[in-house]
Amino acid sequence: MTIEIADRLIKLRKKHGLSQEELADKLGLSRQAVSKWERAEASPDTDNLICLAKLYGVSLDELLSTDEDVDTIVEEQIKKEEEVHKEKESITLEDDDGSKVVITNHEFECYDKDGHRIHRETDPFMKVLAIVDCCAFTLAIITYILLGVFLKMWYNGWVVLFIPDIICSFIRAIRKKNANKVNVAFISLFVFFFVCMVAPGMEAHLWHPMWTVFLAIPAYHSIMGTINKARGKSEEDDED
Repeated sequence: MTIEIADRLIKLRKKHGLSQEELADKLGLSRQAVSKWERAEASPDTDNLICLAKLYGVSLDELLSTDEDVDTIVEEQIKKEEEVHKEKESITLEDDDGSKVVITNHEFECYDKDGHRIHRETDPFMKVLAIVDCCAFTLAIITYILLGVFLKMWYNGWVVLFIPDIICSFIRAIRKKNANKVNVAFISLFVFFFVCMVAPGMEAHLWHPMWTVFLAIPAYHSIMGTINKARGKSEEDDED
């Protein structure tokens, strides 16, 4: 079902002063079924379309007419099939009031009746990884201090601070089966500064007191990553 038709169903229902529950009762369905129609996540079958048309006093042509071309409709259908495939990889438990819990292999999420996520419990492995990342970053700080004290590498030894999150990002990518989890920004910065400031014979002598601002990058991501994992949040929460 297209968004246009779904919007029409909402307008017709409201025009006749019906709630989703009342319409569902008239059709002998669940409120969730009506809700999926109006979110364009599912389409009424032929019998329900006929009932809707008679209930609203319109023809099937009026109910189902759309300005979208065939290609657009097909693209939407393909997108829905992909979403259905993803849903098969998870379990959704929905209450009568519309609130629901979505369970996947690595986490579960709770949504209120309006579809807003109110809680997210992440994979315990990811929480442990966040703690390991924080501990590794602390170890990297100690390593940097030792490099400064014994090898006088105060101005360039700080590149080791990128290593913990780089390694952990690869682990996150493997765990989530998502290459986007790899911290390419850290890898790029590490390679650039290692070549320019650490590698023997290749130093570009880029030292300047302002190099300290770069310390904010690994420090911020390591600390905030740990805090967010402890609160059951992740990067996707920022998109809500």
